[in-house]
This record gives sequence, C-alpha cells and structure tokens, in this order.
Amino acid sequence: ENCRLVQCFRERGLLNKLHSILKSDDSVTMSDNVVYTEEDQKPQIEEECKPHCVKQWQEYKACVERIQGDTTGQAHCSGQYFDFWHCVDHCAAPKIFSRLK
Repeated sequence: ENCRLVQCFRERGLLNKLHSILKSDDSVTMSDNVVYTEEDQKPQIEEECKPHCVKQWQEYKACVERIQGDTTGQAHCSGQYFDFWHCVDHCAAPKIFSRLK
C-alpha cells in the first residue's frame, strides 16, 4: 500500500496502541527524555526573519483594524496571519536546517 507509516497506523486504529506499547517498554527512549545541550535557535532565527516579511505583517495589521467593528463574530484575519508566518518560515527554514547536527 502507498501510505505513510503513521497514516497507515492511524487509519487502522493502531497508532494509540503502538504509542502505549512503546511508552511501556523501558528499552525504548521516548522524545520526552531527550536532553538538549544547546539553546533552541529557532525563535532567534524567526526574529531575524520578521523584517523580511513587513508586507505580510502590514496586511495583517490592516485587516485587524478593518474588522475591529465587526459585531457578527464572522470576520477574521487568519489568512493574513498565516501568510505572515509562512513568510517567516520560508526565510527561517533553510537557516534552521543548516544548523542541525
């Protein structure tokens, strides 16, 4: 079958069962036990990338101002918000991955 392992397990209802088996097995190290030796550089890299995404940030802020008077609760700026973070991620990803060991 052509599906990814996690997707196959999820579709067959086996993902939770596999997780509980792995969690109960002392010979398997779960990600909760990972010891990080360096500080996470992702937030700093994202901050460095935000100036490259000024246009998307301005579009988001303009949307927020535009919908402030909305009384229906239907208006939102999630599209502009995600556009901003997509830009930040696009800038940050190569820098983050180049620093991975």
